[in-house]
Amino acid sequence: MARLADVIAGQSGIKARLARSCAERSGGAAVDKQTVAERGTTPVAPMVGWTGPGQASPAGQAARRAARWWRAWLARFGLAEAFGTIGAAAGFAAGYLLSGSLLAGAALATIGEVIGFYGCVGSRTVLAACRATAHLAGRRRLAAAAWHAITEQLASCAAAEALDFFLIRPGCMAGAAWLLRTLPGGVWLGFAAGKAVADLAWYAIEAAVRRAVARSLARSIAA
Repeated sequence: MARLADVIAGQSGIKARLARSCAERSGGAAVDKQTVAERGTTPVAPMVGWTGPGQASPAGQAARRAARWWRAWLARFGLAEAFGTIGAAAGFAAGYLLSGSLLAGAALATIGEVIGFYGCVGSRTVLAACRATAHLAGRRRLAAAAWHAITEQLASCAAAEALDFFLIRPGCMAGAAWLLRTLPGGVWLGFAAGKAVADLAWYAIEAAVRRAVARSLARSIAA
């Protein structure tokens, strides 16, 4: 019995030392030694930056939001943007090389991009509307498909395009090409930079209008 008592006392001493060590690692926080002795476990100091089970750090949440946004953008506009870029490059090359005018190049680039971009967007929108209204027939399907196309895609794109086509895009491409014309390949660098700036402006307007349309529809449905 004396030997068994010594063993138990030794184990209690080990647990007490572990509790003190844990308290020191956690900055001197108090540790309930009786709880440690009863449970037979050693508390572990929380790790820096740990937000709990099932939670991610702010950086991880931001990365996931960015990944979701990128996937949504690719699904919605990725292919259309590729066709639009090809059309814009072909239009700028034709206009600038044939006339030597940056304004002519920017104008044809804008027209070429509209043809390529909206040719793809329009085709995909029509197909999506047809799939969404497959359960209908006749005039009801035509009206429902038109409403689906307008609310899901065309309204936001049309609002953004109203400013983009006549002012933002040709102005950005011609202006950037003129500013960089003295550099080697500056005209083409300016065309690319101007297109990028115009794209950012277009997507910002489109996203704002799309959210406004969604809120309006939600309010009308709730009413």
